[in-house]
Amino acid sequence: MNENNQPRPQSISILIRTFNSAKTLERVIEGLGLAQGDELVVVDSGSRDATLAIAQKYGAKIIHATGPFNYSKSLNLGFAASRNPWVLVVSSHSIPIVPAFLDVHRAALRQFPPHVAVGYAPSGISSKFMAEARPGEVQFYSPDNYRAVENLCGNANTIYRRLIWEQLPFDETIRTAEDKLWLREYVRQGGQIAFIPGARALNCNQGSLAYMFRKGYSDARARCEKAGESATHQRMGLYHLGGALKNLLVAKLTGETNFGNWLRYSALAVGAFFGSRQKQDNSLDYGKRN
Repeated sequence: MNENNQPRPQSISILIRTFNSAKTLERVIEGLGLAQGDELVVVDSGSRDATLAIAQKYGAKIIHATGPFNYSKSLNLGFAASRNPWVLVVSSHSIPIVPAFLDVHRAALRQFPPHVAVGYAPSGISSKFMAEARPGEVQFYSPDNYRAVENLCGNANTIYRRLIWEQLPFDETIRTAEDKLWLREYVRQGGQIAFIPGARALNCNQGSLAYMFRKGYSDARARCEKAGESATHQRMGLYHLGGALKNLLVAKLTGETNFGNWLRYSALAVGAFFGSRQKQDNSLDYGKRN
C-alpha cells in the first residue's frame, strides 16, 4: 500500500515482436501510457528500417532473435527477458485506441482471481469495435464456455502471468498459431481466462498484399494443430468467404476502417479461403516444401 492507503499500480512488462515495424511502432508505444516500473521489451527479427531507433528512443530492452524466424521463439525470448510478474504481448501494429491503455489493463488485473493467468483484449480493424465496453469491465470464462470468445483470443493484445509462461512456454516446434495452441493446452489443463473488452487496440498491419495472402493461407493450413497431428480439416466455403469480404467492405464504407486495412484484410481472407482447401500442415519446414 502507498501513503494514501491505495494499492500500488501493478507494473507490467510490454513485449512487442518487431520486423521492419517503423510505420506503426511509435504509435503503439505512445498509446500504451507507460508508467514508472513498467518495462518495454522489443524482440526484433532483423529490422532494416528505423524500428530499432524508435525502440531505443523509448528506452526499450532490445532482444535480437537470430536464426530462422519463429513466432514462439520470439515470444519465449521476450518472456525470458521480462522482469515484471505480468507480461502484456502487443503486436507491433496493434495501436491502442483508448486513453490510459495500460491502466485499463491494470484495473482488470485487480479483478483477476489467483487462478486466472491470462487476459485477452480486443484488437480489430474497426475503430468502433467494442466501443461500448466500460473501461473496468472484465469477463471470465472457464473451459466449459471459453469458446464464446475463442476467436478473439490471440497475441495481438494479451496479458499473461509470467509464472504461467514458465510452466507452459510457447511451442517452438510449430510454424504458426502458437497463441491458439497455447490457449488450447492451457484450457485442457483446466485454466480459466479473462476477457478485457475495454482495452481496445486497432490492428493496422502494414504487410504487402502478397504477405497478407500468404499469412491467411498459412494460418488456415495450420488450423491450430501441431506438426504431425491429424485432425478434421474443415474447408472454408464460398459463403463464408463472401460474408467475410462483405463485412470488410461494410467497415470500409461506414468509415470504421481505412482503405489500406480493408485491402490487406481482404487479401488475408482470400488467402485463408485457399489455404483451408489444402492439406493441413503446421510444420517448421512448411516453407521449404510448399
